[in-house]
Amino acid sequence: MILRTLKTWNFRNLIDNPPEFHDGINVLFGDNAAGKTNTLEAIYLFATGKSFRTRSEKDFIRHGESFARAEIGYENSLLCRSMSVTYMASGAKALKGMQVEGAQVDKVSEFLGNFRAVLFTPDHLELVKGAPEERRRLIDMALCQIQPRFVKSLNDYMKVLAQRNNYLKSIKFSGKEADLDYLGVLNMQLSKSGAVITKQRGLYSQKLSLLSGNAYESLTSGSECLYARYISRACKGALSDEKEIAENLYAMYEKDTKHDIELGKTSHGPHHDELMIYVAKKGEGEAFANKAFEMPEENLSEYAARSFGSQGQQRSAVLSIKIAEGEIVKEKCGEYPVFLLDDLFSELDDKRRQKLSEMFIDKQCIITCCDRAALPKGADMFVINVSEGKYF
Repeated sequence: MILRTLKTWNFRNLIDNPPEFHDGINVLFGDNAAGKTNTLEAIYLFATGKSFRTRSEKDFIRHGESFARAEIGYENSLLCRSMSVTYMASGAKALKGMQVEGAQVDKVSEFLGNFRAVLFTPDHLELVKGAPEERRRLIDMALCQIQPRFVKSLNDYMKVLAQRNNYLKSIKFSGKEADLDYLGVLNMQLSKSGAVITKQRGLYSQKLSLLSGNAYESLTSGSECLYARYISRACKGALSDEKEIAENLYAMYEKDTKHDIELGKTSHGPHHDELMIYVAKKGEGEAFANKAFEMPEENLSEYAARSFGSQGQQRSAVLSIKIAEGEIVKEKCGEYPVFLLDDLFSELDDKRRQKLSEMFIDKQCIITCCDRAALPKGADMFVINVSEGKYF
């Protein structure tokens, strides 16, 4: 998959359009606040349907304007394709319109899966030391681009989870007797969609661990290995057995019902699962991983974070995961996604910068950079200068 063109109208501070992107490594070079990250944000909208920076879509619209629009042209299996998205100001919000090949689409599931991209930003360093929801979001965003069924199951699960939590909260504060039959129906619905989520997340994590481990080992010249492991209290057997996972989830919701009523929310399920990401010396990974099953959920993130020392080590780990994301897309869809890499080379030594440029040589990348000295020497790169929302 190759991104060729990006056009924007009233999108943040972007004033004109960048030149046609090249097949290999493209570098957006300029000072902070020049518009480099805004460019990546506009592109990423077409892969996930949402921003990686804000929850408010009205933020896309330049101050004083009534709308914002972005449009891309890309090549997919040698075919030229187009997508666009428009945001119309409406009070405190924005109304979104999505088009694929010029045709309006109403469902996000119809918009996703056409253009695929893998994103890295410095904020992704929170993947290794931040809260569990950051790592769940990592898997969910990746799966939404390659598994249409996952999108529906995730939306269904979150909708029913909100219903269950609202009901539990109302029972807690009203003092009324709970309708256990109604909760049983919600538990069944949660278990069905939750089983799809757990299975797909777990299988994806297995592949992610293998491929990111290979990338990390290459970046560190074999001195360390990276491991990822999906931890779900509902998955006791094979990840491929969706029926068994659903049964385990239903039994868990039923068992937790009394406690959840007292708590006023749903205490267990895929929304509390964890993706462990950690590094260890070569050969120590499995022993390190098995300890995860022996500790409470609230200690998992802290345990994994302790395996990371330096900022460079964290960055190398996250970049390895992003490379693995791209490999999984290639394996599943037959072609690499576009890699969007914000401030890629910062805080890496020359050796790792060179290694990274070699690992991306057969992929299309759009990289932002503030310091030319950080660019690997001798690498073939197409540099686009960015200043005050304009490209040169």
